[in-house]
Amino acid sequence: MAKSKKISTGQIFGCESLLGCIFQSWSPRRRKPSLPEKDHRAKDNLSSKSSTTVTNPKILPRKSTDTSSQPKKSDSQKPQQKPKPDENHPRKSSESARKSSDSARKSISSGSSRTESKRFSLNGVMGNIIVKPQPAVKTDVTQTKSRWEGKPVNHRLDPETLKKMGNEEYCRGRFGQALVFYERAISADPKTPTYWPNKSAALISLGRLLEASDACEEALRLNPTYERAHQRLASLQLRLGEVEKALCHYNEAGKYTETKHIEQVEDVVKCLRRCDEARRSKEWNVALKETLFAISYGADSSPRVYALQTEALLHLQRHEEAYSVYQKGTKRFDIDSFIKIFGLSLTSYLLMVGAQVYIAVGRFEDAVTASRQAARLDPSSEEVNAVARKARAVASARLSGNLLFNASKFEGASVVYTEGLENDPYNALLLCNRAASRFKLDLFEKAIEDCTLALSLQPSYRKARRRRADSYAKLEKWQHAIQDYELLMMETPEDEETRRALTEVNVRFKKQTGGDVRFKGVGSELVVAN
Repeated sequence: MAKSKKISTGQIFGCESLLGCIFQSWSPRRRKPSLPEKDHRAKDNLSSKSSTTVTNPKILPRKSTDTSSQPKKSDSQKPQQKPKPDENHPRKSSESARKSSDSARKSISSGSSRTESKRFSLNGVMGNIIVKPQPAVKTDVTQTKSRWEGKPVNHRLDPETLKKMGNEEYCRGRFGQALVFYERAISADPKTPTYWPNKSAALISLGRLLEASDACEEALRLNPTYERAHQRLASLQLRLGEVEKALCHYNEAGKYTETKHIEQVEDVVKCLRRCDEARRSKEWNVALKETLFAISYGADSSPRVYALQTEALLHLQRHEEAYSVYQKGTKRFDIDSFIKIFGLSLTSYLLMVGAQVYIAVGRFEDAVTASRQAARLDPSSEEVNAVARKARAVASARLSGNLLFNASKFEGASVVYTEGLENDPYNALLLCNRAASRFKLDLFEKAIEDCTLALSLQPSYRKARRRRADSYAKLEKWQHAIQDYELLMMETPEDEETRRALTEVNVRFKKQTGGDVRFKGVGSELVVAN
């Protein structure tokens, strides 16, 4: 019986073949001195064809060059070639053996075409398996940063995809971008009511409540039983102060309506009723308090509430606060939109209050325009017509008085300003202009009176404070003059003219008293330092 002998890998593949030469150069016999133990274990786990004992090597069939049957090292076995710290073979010998085998493979593979079957070629062929080249993956606009900020959006996307993109932007707080996607979804499918409340939510977050209300109404036009749209429109109407409409929509909202919503509406109704009673009885402090309660109960964007609050502040001689409140309540004032939502009567009232505010702060041309618009909307209202007459009178007085003052006719200018003040006794601008005329006439005490009243109406009125300071200096009331000049310097430190006037007053006061003046701040006393 013939002795069986162990056949090496190179003999199995045939040393006469070029591929056999490659494997012979890689044979375990040549790498054995530097082969780690881990590779021995990996070698033992090979298929039986590479390590079996064959009785007659001559009858072995030639091994196919198909890569599916060739024993090649997989990627999962590559990390096993690294020796562990407790292995007997050093890392250096393993790396040197691997480098020598790699150099041998490169030198032989330059003239061999079979070795190309063991790795991917440029044309996508691996052995006898043709791998089709994969097309480049195009990045969808939905996977970009922001995720779509500053990048083109595919307008052919279906409306649901656009809505989801808008929802994602809304959750990230990008309400403007969310609104863009919702509007594109509506453009693609304008008859689906679910897109309109989403647009409304984005508009609410952007502070555009009137447009949000229109979006909800459009959703209800498409589907009158859409409860979610009823609930959102009800909350909008509550914020806008339209309590009757809010209550009606809450009744149609079904499961989305809670008890607290109805209670909120009822609280605002009570506050508005008390505001109207206080306005009729001219109890402006009560009216002001009730408007604050109405805002806290949910009517935080109601033009009606802010107009009532503005009117109360005007009658309480708090003109600067009144102007600020009116600007807040009519931030996006549009007559047509207001008429559509609030009606003619309330829009006329808003314009009338606006005219009064403009008169108080000296914007007489705007006051005349607003009063004319209010009279056009409600020509039968005596109150509106009275405000229109006042606006025309004070505007005419200011214009005529300024012409006389510029012509150095100070006495005539003072008379004209006084006529204007008969129509509006607490007009800060006319008071300050009359003080300027009286200053030119050396009526310093009268000028101080006018400036003091103007500053009580508008504490930040710089012209009135400067004219009062100059009048105090003319009367040699140095301490009061220095106090006003110091306040002006705190507001505008770069004002060189005021700085020179303050220096001059300080010098003259020091000569008179032998001391210097130090001002501690607003509302504090002057201190004379010797």
